[in-house]
Amino acid sequence: MLDATIETLYMSCVSLIISWIIAMPIGSMVSETRPGGLFPNRVINFILNRIIDVGRSIPFILLVVFMFPVTRALIGTAIGTTAMIVPLTICAIPFEARLIEEILSEIPGYVIEAAKIDGASNLKIIVRIKWACKLPYLVNAIGITLINIIGYSAMAGVVGGGGLGNYAIVYGFQRFNWNIIAQSVVIIVIIVCLIQIINNLLVRFLLWRCLCIKH
Repeated sequence: MLDATIETLYMSCVSLIISWIIAMPIGSMVSETRPGGLFPNRVINFILNRIIDVGRSIPFILLVVFMFPVTRALIGTAIGTTAMIVPLTICAIPFEARLIEEILSEIPGYVIEAAKIDGASNLKIIVRIKWACKLPYLVNAIGITLINIIGYSAMAGVVGGGGLGNYAIVYGFQRFNWNIIAQSVVIIVIIVCLIQIINNLLVRFLLWRCLCIKH
């Protein structure tokens, strides 16, 4: 049980880090290429939005199976804890990109105009103003994403992905041991609750700090 819990946290955290590194620039690009953005471009914005929509619409289990050749080429195997990082990352990217795009699109236009008047470059506006101003909400989005990834990692157990999902299937469902399944569910619930509590505290702290800076 302990090993399965560690595997779940390992898969989820590594997938979160990799996917967020990729999704952050994608979400920012979608936000800035829309009308009114820093780099308005309807064609690029349309293409990126459709890619995100398609990525979010694919069921995770089907994505895992579809990604078997890619996962095998990258990792050397299509099953196991490390192998599941690939589909988990791919699945998380469009979800995160959409969250990031929506968060960054809420920046008031007058803030951007004031930054331009002060001579700030577009890159500085994105990183030093947009990302910085929306840091609490981006952190909240990270927490939401991590919780979703943990849920997907449990589903990955159906196809030999390791973690608590695989533990519940192999030692619980296949052996008709419902106590094991119940224990796995309880541990996942506890992990999710702890993540949510920590995330809420961190977001509140960042919001308080931003409020103090403004005053």
